[in-house]
Amino acid sequence: MDGPASQSRGVSARAVSIGLICCLAIAMGEPYGVLVLRGSPMAADFSAGAAIFIFFILTLLINPLAKILTGSALRTGELATIYIMMIVACAIPSWGFTMNLIPLMAGFFYYATPENEWISLIQPHLPVWLIPDEQDAIWQLFEGGTHGAGLPWATWLIPLCSWGLFVTTLYCVSLCLLVMLRKQWVERERLLFPLATLPMEMSQQTKDKFLPAIFRNYLTWVGFSLPFLINLINGLHAFYNFIPRIDLNLIVPIMRNSVYMNCTPRFEVIGLAYLLSLDVSFGVWFFAFLALLQTGIQRMLGWSIGPIQPFSDPAPPSVAHIALGALFFLVFSSFWNSREHLRDVFRKAFRGDESIDDSGELLSYRAATFGATGGFGLCLIWLTMAGMNLPTALVFLLSSLVIFIGLARIVSQTGLAYGRATVCSPVFTVNTMGSAVVGPAGLTALGLNFAWSADIRTFVMASAATGLKLAEVTRLESRRLFWAIILAIIITLCGSAYAVIELSYQYGGINLSGWQFNGLPSYTGNWISRNIKNPEPVQFWHLGFTGIGALLMGILTFIKARFVGFPIHPIGLTLGLTHPVFHVWFSVFIAWLCKALILKYGGAFLYTRLRPLFLGSVLGAFGSAGFWLIVSWFTGVTGLVFILG
Repeated sequence: MDGPASQSRGVSARAVSIGLICCLAIAMGEPYGVLVLRGSPMAADFSAGAAIFIFFILTLLINPLAKILTGSALRTGELATIYIMMIVACAIPSWGFTMNLIPLMAGFFYYATPENEWISLIQPHLPVWLIPDEQDAIWQLFEGGTHGAGLPWATWLIPLCSWGLFVTTLYCVSLCLLVMLRKQWVERERLLFPLATLPMEMSQQTKDKFLPAIFRNYLTWVGFSLPFLINLINGLHAFYNFIPRIDLNLIVPIMRNSVYMNCTPRFEVIGLAYLLSLDVSFGVWFFAFLALLQTGIQRMLGWSIGPIQPFSDPAPPSVAHIALGALFFLVFSSFWNSREHLRDVFRKAFRGDESIDDSGELLSYRAATFGATGGFGLCLIWLTMAGMNLPTALVFLLSSLVIFIGLARIVSQTGLAYGRATVCSPVFTVNTMGSAVVGPAGLTALGLNFAWSADIRTFVMASAATGLKLAEVTRLESRRLFWAIILAIIITLCGSAYAVIELSYQYGGINLSGWQFNGLPSYTGNWISRNIKNPEPVQFWHLGFTGIGALLMGILTFIKARFVGFPIHPIGLTLGLTHPVFHVWFSVFIAWLCKALILKYGGAFLYTRLRPLFLGSVLGAFGSAGFWLIVSWFTGVTGLVFILG
C-alpha cells in the first residue's frame, strides 16, 4: 500500500487535470442524460452516482491498465483527489443548481398568461441583470432555436455571470464553515461518513496487485450482480418486449388508503445503510414510519394546519415543520458541542495562537473565519440588490445556511443517499415574516432563488464534507485540495450552463424531459403570485410545530446521551417525510434488519466479511444505471431509469 509520504502528494497536477476532465464530463453529461436521454439522474442526490460510476471505471479498468502498460498508475491520494472533485461537481449541474436556474430565469416570461397575471405581478420585480432580456432568446430556449443560428450568448452572459458570482461566493461560505466544523465532526465526534467508505475501498492501491482488494473479493461481484442483472433484464425489455420485466415496485395502502407505504427495495440505499450503526439506521426508518402514520391519521381526521408546503410533499406541514425544528436543534446542539473547538478557531483567527494547529485544514482558521463573514456579507448585499429587504434577506440566508449545515451533518452521519430539506428556506422565510412584510419584490427574488434553496437534494457543502473525510484518511495536502475544489466548481458551473443552454436551443426546453422546464417555472410562479395576491400573516401554527420538533429533538437527544443503550438515534426525526425519504425508508429498514441479524448470529467477524457484498450492491446499482445511459446514447432508446428520479 502507498505510504504516507506518497499519499500526501495526492493533489498533483496530473490528478487535478484528470479530475477537471471528469468534472466536465459530469457537467455536460448529466443534463444530456436527464433532459435528452430521459435516463437515470446520476448527479441529483447526495449519493453522487456519476462520481461512483466514473470512479468505478477508473479504478477497475483504466488505472490497472495504465499500471500494466506503463508501470505507473495513479496513487491512492491522486485517486482520492479525483473523486473529491467529482462529488463536488455532482452537486451542481442538475437539481443542485444549473438545470433549475436556467428555466427559472426565462420561465416567468414564457409561461406568463393573462389568466395567471404574471406580467403585472412578477415581471416588474425581476432585476434585469438576473434574467435574459430578449424575447426571441427566451422563446427559443423553450421552443428551439433557428437551425444553423448561433446561441445568443450576449443575452445570457450578464445574468449567468451574476448568478455565477453569487453561487460561487455562497459555496465558498459553506466551505469556510466546513473548515471551522471539520475537526469537531471528523476527529472529535468521529462521524461515520458512510459515503466515503466505498471510494476509500476502491482507491486503495498495493504494489504487487493490479486491482484494489475490493475488486478481488468474490462477494463484491455477488452483490454487484443482483442489481446489475435485474436492471439488465429490465433494460432489455425496452428493446425486446417478449423479455418479461422484473418489477420490484411495491406500494402498500394503509389506514383506509389515506397513505401508502413504498416498499420498493433500492440496492444502493441498502448497501450504504448497511454501514450505519444500528441505532442510526433504526432512527432513520422508525421516524419515517411514524411520520407516515401521523400523515395518515391527519388525513383520516381531515385536520391540517394548512396546505402542503412546496417541496415538503407528501408530508403535511405539521410533519414537515416538526422535522425542521428537529434539524434546527441538531445544528444548535452541534455548535454547542463544538464550542470549545470554535473557541480555538476564533483564538487562532483573531489572536494567531500558535499552539492551535490549522495546517491540516482546507484554509487557515483566519481565512475561514473572515471568508465566511465577508462572503456572508457579500451574499446579503446581492440578495438585497435582487429585491429583498434586509430583514428578509437576513432570515433567508441564515435559514439556508442552517439547513445546509444540518443536512451536511445528517449526510455525514447517516450516509443517506436521498433526502432533502423538509421545509425549504424561502417558504420558511415567508412563514416567519409574513408575505406582506416580504413584499412582491422580495417574493419574486425568493422564487428566483428556488434554483439553489428549494429542492435541496444535493449541495456542495454535503459533498465537500464527505470529501474532507476522504482527504483525512488519504492524507492529502489540504491547501492545494481547496483550489482543486474551487476549480471543480468553476468548470462545472461553466460546463453545465453551456450544456443546458445548448440542449435547450437545440431541442427546445418544452420537448426535453424533466421537471425543470415543464414544471418548476409554473410551480414557482404560481407560488409567488399566490402570495402576492393573497398576503399571509406570520404562520404561528407552522412556527409552533417547528418549536415542538426542536423540543422533541432535545428530549430525545438527552435520553440518547443519558441512556447509552437507547436503541433509537434521534437524527431520524430531522428527515420528515419528503419525497426522497418516502421512497427510501423501507430500504433502510431492510439494511437495518440484515445487519441486526448478521451481528446477532455472526458477530463483528461476519459483519466485516459481508461488507463487500453490500458495497458491491451499490456498485451494481450505479454501475448498471451508468451502463444503460451509455446504451441509450448509442441506440437512441430513451427512458431507461434505474435509480430514484
